[in-house]
Order: sequence, then C-alpha cells, then structure tokens
Amino acid sequence: MQIFQFSRQGEIPKRLDHVEQLPEEGFVWLDFTRDEAIDWTVWAKKLADVTINEEHVSDSLNEDHPSYSDGTEDYDMVIFQALTPHDRTDEDADLIVTKSAAFFLFDHLLISVRSAQNISFDSVKRKFCETKLRFPSTPFGLVHVVIDMMVERYLKITDELEDRLERISDELIDPKSPFHDWQSLLAYRKQAHKLELLCGKNLDALDTWRREMRSEITENQRIRLSDLREHIQRVSMHADALQRDIEIAVQLHFSSVAHRTNKIVQSLTVLSAIFFPLTLITGIYGMNFDHMPELHWRYGYFMVLGLLVTVAGALLLYFRRRGIF
Repeated sequence: MQIFQFSRQGEIPKRLDHVEQLPEEGFVWLDFTRDEAIDWTVWAKKLADVTINEEHVSDSLNEDHPSYSDGTEDYDMVIFQALTPHDRTDEDADLIVTKSAAFFLFDHLLISVRSAQNISFDSVKRKFCETKLRFPSTPFGLVHVVIDMMVERYLKITDELEDRLERISDELIDPKSPFHDWQSLLAYRKQAHKLELLCGKNLDALDTWRREMRSEITENQRIRLSDLREHIQRVSMHADALQRDIEIAVQLHFSSVAHRTNKIVQSLTVLSAIFFPLTLITGIYGMNFDHMPELHWRYGYFMVLGLLVTVAGALLLYFRRRGIF
C-alpha cells in the first residue's frame, strides 16, 4: 500500500508512511495492489467510518471484472479496465490484455485497488513527482487523471496495432508474393474488435458514474467526463477504422487474385482459340482416306505448314489488335 496526501492549495503530493485521520482540506489516496489488498476495507472503516458493500469488495478483488460503476450514499465505485504491458518484440503476443482497477471515492479519501500490472498508476505518480501534472484537489480529479492515462495507453496500442496491420496489408496486396499469414491477420482483427468492445464498456461505466454520482456533478466535472468520453470514443473510432482497413485489404487481395486468375484464363483461352483451327487442319489431313490428292502432291506438306503458320499468325495479330493478348 502507498499513501499520498493532496492539499487544496495545489502543493506537491506528500508520500506518507501512515495516516491516522483524513485532512479537513484536500484528500488522502490509498493505493493498494491486489496481492496486499485483502483487508483494504479496514482502512475505509478506520478513516471514513464507512462499511464497504460485500459485493463491491468482491468486485474490487476481481482483476477480470469488466468496466462498471456503482455506489452508495457514502461512496462512488468505478471499475475501469486498463491495458497491461506486453512484449513488443513478440509479433504473436496479444496486445489487448486488461486488468481491472477499482476506485472508491469518498469526500476526503480515495482508495484504489488494482493489479500490479496497471502501470498507469506508476506513471501518474512519477509525473506528480516530476511536477508535470496539475495536482488534483479532489478524489474525482485524481481518478480523472489516472483514467486519462489509461486511455492514453489505449491510443499507443492502436498505433502499434496499426503498424503491425500495415505490414501484413502490404504483403496481402503484393501480387508477386503469395499471402499465407491468415492466422495473424485474423488475430489482429480480433484484437481491434476487442478494443472496440472494451471502449464501449468503458463508455457505459463513465455514463453510469455521471448519472449516479452521489453528489451533484459540477460543471468542471462534467467537462472532464466529457473529455474522457471523447478520448475513449477516439480510440473506439480508431479501432473501428482498423477493422475496416483489414476488410478492404482482404477485398483488394482477393480482387488481385481474381484479376491474376482472369489474366491466366484469358491467355489460355487465346492459345486455345489459336490452336483450335490448327488442330482442325491437322485432323483433316490425318484421316486415312485413299483418295486425298494433297497427300501425293510434292509440295503438299509445305503448303499445309504454310497454311498453319498463316492461320496462327492471323489469329495472333487479331487478338493483339483487340488488346486481348
């Protein structure tokens, strides 16, 4: 567990070793990872004199819980799905792997229960120490900062997913190289779809939080939630665009394959059309009749060869002028 105290005057948050009571101004942030959060509700009872609903406790300890918002008259609960780190060197690694983070907002207290893989929390703390962020003065403000950092990681994932899909798409529409990596293409499309669904659940959670917030929402909070919503919608639109790009690339691939097949069939058809009359002529002179004058003519063989060449050349010239061959 890590403890931070935020003041209303915008001072740098203080890292505390322990806390006995809540401040009259500002708030205290207790950040738990799930491996140490078995008795986190004791702190809510001790500092805010609030007993957490058992279902909410269970939800907070479930790292695969979907994005969700609920609450009581004493606190708001927001669960948000955050992306976990992945191996960038492994092309087969799943980019969309999430672990939930639960936020419990009280008047002067914020408790977060999360997976140790939710690195957005560490990024926020590091930026606070570097004074690169405005210091929030309310639990709502801090939750907004952390969730915004989570959504920022969504955008980075969409960029990486787009780079991988672009490489596959280039291979897909290259007429000189056959494409065989359909499994990876399907996996990336599933990840883009998974990201789009994840954004939809996150939007639902934010909308529920806004509607059911225990205190009347202020104009500043409304603006911040709208910004978060637009941020998530931008990720969702990007994921949807990636899926459309994949479908277009696949259509172009099969169109290219069909075009090459048509060209091959066309060439074979032209060759068949050229050799058909030649086969007819040679078939006629291959019949075993006794009375065929040309068979006993001295120049009959050369005449037939000339006829074959003339017919083949004429047909070839005809097809070339028509742009067929």
